[in-house]
Amino acid sequence: MEHCLHSACHVYVLIIGEMAYDTTFVAEAKKVCDGLHVNILPHQIPLIIKEEKINLIFGSLSASNEASYVPVLEEVKANYPLIKMILFLQSERLMFLDEILSLRCERYLSMKKERENALFHLNESVKKFTDDVFLAERHYFQTLLDFSIVSQTDVDGNITYVNDNFIKVCGYTEDELLGKNHRIVRHPNTPIYVFEQMWQTITQGKVWRGQIVNRNKNGSDFWAETMIIPFKEKQSQKILQYLSIRHDITPFLEKEKLSNEIKRKALEQEHLSDAKDAFLILFTHELKTPLNAILNFAQYLYKHMPNIDDVPKEKRLYLLEQIYKSASSMLENVTNILDLGKLRHDKLHYTMTLFSVKEAILDVIEKHGALSLEYKRRMLFKDDGNEPFITSDEYRFKQILSNVLSNAIKYGTFTVEVFLLVRSDVIEVVIQDDGKGIKDKEEVFELYNKSSSAQSSREKKGTGIGLHFVKLLCEGLNFEYQLEDSTTLGGTKFTLRKRLKEQRND
Repeated sequence: MEHCLHSACHVYVLIIGEMAYDTTFVAEAKKVCDGLHVNILPHQIPLIIKEEKINLIFGSLSASNEASYVPVLEEVKANYPLIKMILFLQSERLMFLDEILSLRCERYLSMKKERENALFHLNESVKKFTDDVFLAERHYFQTLLDFSIVSQTDVDGNITYVNDNFIKVCGYTEDELLGKNHRIVRHPNTPIYVFEQMWQTITQGKVWRGQIVNRNKNGSDFWAETMIIPFKEKQSQKILQYLSIRHDITPFLEKEKLSNEIKRKALEQEHLSDAKDAFLILFTHELKTPLNAILNFAQYLYKHMPNIDDVPKEKRLYLLEQIYKSASSMLENVTNILDLGKLRHDKLHYTMTLFSVKEAILDVIEKHGALSLEYKRRMLFKDDGNEPFITSDEYRFKQILSNVLSNAIKYGTFTVEVFLLVRSDVIEVVIQDDGKGIKDKEEVFELYNKSSSAQSSREKKGTGIGLHFVKLLCEGLNFEYQLEDSTTLGGTKFTLRKRLKEQRND
């Protein structure tokens, strides 16, 4: 693929000394190199070299200024060792021969014998410099290609060359690739705008760089750091071909992905550990409160058993009712924890039956009557006159409503409303309260999270698992759910939806 290696090599020359006065020579020298600078004042040489890219200093030392030229050229050689020098010497008038020889110029020529051939020597020097640079660039470029995944295409993107690395990575043979469009390795998931941007760049003669995923013959993917270089004809600047140089970064990305996954899991475990600690504190409190009530009330009744008739019947019934309610609360919390564990590990089984949605709602409301009295909340139920039936797990459906309704009672202020609405294609159950609302409406459904609006310990009335349990049950039973601000009561509004079209397809 030598045709893609030839690039323009520019040579910039500085003419010094007496030759700088020769206008004919200077005019011809301009045709030989890409850039020519002329200097007759030695002290200006460092400034020219600093401001311009000079590859070769060519010329003679003026006899009158020889003492000025030598130290300046010594400075240039020390600061710019890659600049080459070719000097014409007038041997009969040299005063600083040792100093001039210590410059270690590429060549020393006799002014007397070679002056007439100065243009020839300049042309040969420029050509040699060009060849040397080209060979060096070719060596480094070829080394780059040997360790890269390389392909070459015509201006339409049809493959004209691939190296062995390209064949090894993509899995196609050379015969399967040559003549085919480069889209043969395009990944279908890469957005079209990536290629549009790439073509817009390279058709303007600019180099395009980017990370892009490719598809191998066997269907596997590989990520590559890609550079596409347009090669242009020197005179017309017309694009002749494109060279693509890739480096496979798939292993690096996989290691980075693995590292990020390890970090993510470590952070997740840390958060989970913190959340579990917080949960244990909350859950212990939730168990301790009803357990204390059970122990205290049971102990009271036990102590008064010999004279139980002395304890008013109403008080006995109240104490037994509190024991029953406390035990039921504990059982509900423990059951939720056990069910949550099963649900998170896909081990919870559903029992699907056809049941009345309205009757299920009324049953949940009735069971929360004691809780509403305890918190002094008024519960209202409203429907639109319809009595829909759905096929689902009735027990789990009631668990969803129970968790949401208990939160509405605990976090409300005075009123909790429950609505049953039926439209042509959906059943909606709405539970809303007149409390302070919830700020983090998404996070509150995650495990052990509770609303950030509940700031004081008095307001933290739950274990933080209820709404996460609701979320998992809704996902498992194909219910839609939404938490938003209540526009009528000012608190929180929870909406549970079941689409009837899905119901009929079951």
